Amino acid sequence: MSMSLLNGLRVIEVSCTPRAGFCGKMLVDAGAEVIKLSLPGDEGPGAFSNWLDRGKESVVLDWRTDEGARLLSRLLGSVDVLVSDIECEGPARELAAAAATVPALVHVSTSDLGHSGPFAERPSSDLIVAALSGMCYINGEAGRLPLREPGNQARIVAGIAAYLGVLAAVINRGQSGKGQAVEVSALEALVNVLNPSVLQSSYQDGQPRRQPSAQGFLVDCADGRVSIITSAQRSWDTILDLWGITPSEEDAPKFAEGERRKHHAEIRTFFGPVLASRDRQDVFEEMCAVRVPAGMLMSPADLLTDRHLLAREAFDALTGAEGPARTFPGPGFRVAGERPGADRGVPAFGADTASLLASLATEEVRA
Repeated sequence: MSMSLLNGLRVIEVSCTPRAGFCGKMLVDAGAEVIKLSLPGDEGPGAFSNWLDRGKESVVLDWRTDEGARLLSRLLGSVDVLVSDIECEGPARELAAAAATVPALVHVSTSDLGHSGPFAERPSSDLIVAALSGMCYINGEAGRLPLREPGNQARIVAGIAAYLGVLAAVINRGQSGKGQAVEVSALEALVNVLNPSVLQSSYQDGQPRRQPSAQGFLVDCADGRVSIITSAQRSWDTILDLWGITPSEEDAPKFAEGERRKHHAEIRTFFGPVLASRDRQDVFEEMCAVRVPAGMLMSPADLLTDRHLLAREAFDALTGAEGPARTFPGPGFRVAGERPGADRGVPAFGADTASLLASLATEEVRA
C-alpha cells in the first residue's frame, strides 16, 4: 500500500548528497511524486541510491543548454516543489535563477555551511560539519579523542530540516498563494539538534564535558552486552532481590541512590559473576518481566533478525536498477497503521526522461 498524505504534491529533486536525497525520500514515503532530475553523467549518490531513490522517477536534462533551460523552466512550472543540494556554482546558479521565475514554486536549497557568511564558499563534508557543529566535541569518552557520528548524520539531519521546510512552505502557499525560497544549512540544522548541549554551556562553567565512560549502564553477558537502567531505587532493589546479591560494605555507599551514576565500572564488576555465563537475550527478557528498563546492545546486522522489528514489518526488500534485492529500514512513521509498501523499486538512471519531456508538451504550467 502507498501513503497518500502528500498525494498530488509534485517535487523535483536535484541532489548529489543525502541533504536533498533524504528529503526527497521522506516526501516519497509520505506519498508525494518525486522526480529526481540529473545532469548527463551525474548518477548521484552511488551507494546510497537503493536507499534514497526508491519510488522516485529519474529524468536526465542538461539545463545548461538553451533548449535544456527552456525545458527546465517549463518543468518547474508544472511542479510544486524544488529541493536541491548541488554546489557547482554554474549549474546551481542557473537552477536557482530558473526557480525564481516561477512565483508559486517552493524552492528548498540546502548546503553544508549556508549560502552566506564567512564560510559560505569553503569546501566541506559531513565530517567537517560534525566538527564545526560541536557534535565531535561532545561525542566520545573523557580523556580520549573526540568521535564523529556514524554515516552521514549531519547531512541526513539537514534532509529532515529540508523536509520540514517543504511542509511549512507548502502550507504557507496554500494560504498566500505564493511560493517561498527556503534555505537549509546542515551546520545550523545539526547545531539545532545539539541545542541542549549549547544551552548547557551557558550555565555549566563554560563547556559540556564528555563523560568518564560512554558505556553507561552497559554490562557484559556471555554473548554481548545489555543496558540496564539502575538509577531508580525500585529497579535497583528488584535486581538485587531477583539475583540474590548484596553489595559489600565497601561498595554499599557507592551503590546508594543518587551515587550509582558515578560508579558504572563498579556496578559492571558487581554484576559480572551473575551475567558472565548468561545470554543477553535471556537477561533482557528477565529484566522486562520485572519491569526494569533494559535493552540489548545491537549491531546493524542484529537488527535484521530482531523479532520485534520483524513483527512490525519494519524492513523492505528493495530491488535496485542493478544487483540483487537488499533489505532497508522502512520509514519511521505510520498513519492508521499504514506505511509505504515494499514494492517500490529504484529507477534506472534517466529511465523516465522521455515520458516526462513528452508530457511537458501538453502539461499545464502552474501559475
